[in-house]
Amino acid sequence: MSDLAERLQQLQTDALAELAAATDAPAVEALRAGLFGRSGRLSALLRGLAHEEPAERPATGRLANAVRDAFEAAIEGRLAALVAAGESTRLAHETLDMSAPGRPWRVGRLHPTMTVERDLREIFHAFGFEVFEGPEIETDAMNFEALNIPVDHPSRDLWDTLYVADEGPGPRQPAADGTILRTHTSPVQIRAMLALTPPIRVITPGRCFRYEAVDASHNFEFFQVEGLVVDRDTSLADLKGMLEEFARALYGESTGTRFRPGYYPFTEPSVAFDISCLVCGGSGCAACGRSGWMTILGAGMVHPTVLRAGGIDPQEFQGYAFGMGLDRITLLRHGIPDLRLLMSADLRFLEQFPAGR
Repeated sequence: MSDLAERLQQLQTDALAELAAATDAPAVEALRAGLFGRSGRLSALLRGLAHEEPAERPATGRLANAVRDAFEAAIEGRLAALVAAGESTRLAHETLDMSAPGRPWRVGRLHPTMTVERDLREIFHAFGFEVFEGPEIETDAMNFEALNIPVDHPSRDLWDTLYVADEGPGPRQPAADGTILRTHTSPVQIRAMLALTPPIRVITPGRCFRYEAVDASHNFEFFQVEGLVVDRDTSLADLKGMLEEFARALYGESTGTRFRPGYYPFTEPSVAFDISCLVCGGSGCAACGRSGWMTILGAGMVHPTVLRAGGIDPQEFQGYAFGMGLDRITLLRHGIPDLRLLMSADLRFLEQFPAGR
């Protein structure tokens, strides 16, 4: 046996051992390239056939062909085995245990403020109210002047207004047209009167903005719901009866109510609407300042100046309006101690409320 034949047999032994040790397809392909490539080990040996003795060349050539064919068959077989093993491993990992319990789905929850707003819509819908919405960016004229709050009116101090600034170089100044972020949803009442024909019964839920220091009971962004009724035969007694029914629908049949004198520039007369304390039931506690009552909204008969601003003749029609802080209503309903929780991103807080409501 020639030296080349011995080297071929040794290469066959070594390469088959390497092939058996290959654990994945890339390793097998690397071995194939190392054998059959231009500078591969088998290719180098086969080039040596040209230097074999003529008498030994046929036998050595047949051995070289047999070694090459054996390598190719072994490599294909090893690749097939690795693919089959990988498929078996994948299928084992994907096996479904049909007797295993299902994984619970995390059900989303409505924010408590939105839940209360939805409930308010349903309550007032039963009284014949429709929802009327307006823009969050308003004009000074619509937000104040149309509501009987002129520029020099002292009640303007009650609203810490956020003005929209003009674009351009230099220091930022309030927009020349008095564009603001609305401080309440009351201007939507003017828009409703301009857009609708009496009789009018609307509620106007929406987001408002004021330049407030944030604490447990104040925020610069908050929600309100206001109501407006305009008709020929409305009275303060109608307003009182409707609000009493609203309070009992929201807080329970045993809820006590009362009217107190109040002041708002867009209503005359104006009242504050109180309910019996939800904590102590009216006996007096720290939550209600020992009075037994909690104020939940302001209301009154629409001022004639406001009716005229809405294009309605106060000699022919009259109306009443009411407004409440949706955030405060939510705090009272759920016993939430801090307004900032409503604006937090803490899922632990939200998960305390019923899912899907």
